[in-house]
Amino acid sequence: MMVDDTNKQAVVVTDIRMPFFSMVIFMVKWAIAAIPALCILIVFGVLTWGMLGGLLLSLTIGKNTNSVRTLDTETPASALTSTEPKLPTTAEAESAYFQKLIVAGIRDKPGLPGGK
Repeated sequence: MMVDDTNKQAVVVTDIRMPFFSMVIFMVKWAIAAIPALCILIVFGVLTWGMLGGLLLSLTIGKNTNSVRTLDTETPASALTSTEPKLPTTAEAESAYFQKLIVAGIRDKPGLPGGK
């Protein structure tokens, strides 16, 4: 079916007659229909700002750290010249702890060091 350009008529709307409560119901339906669109826009906004923030942070964070690369591990340069006391290893910490451990009702055999 073809539309003929010569038979077109222009229409101008000047006034809409609608009962008040019908208009209220229409506007409530319109507002409810907009909720999914708002949720979708919020998701897009969060994703966009997250990517933009991540991009900007990746460009700025980490620029001031000095590091030394050795054997595919990264060691901060401050750790190499640190004056902090050396922390005991796990084995040293366990042996120091178990020497001081006292359990009530347990005694060592007399032949062992520290036995009673």
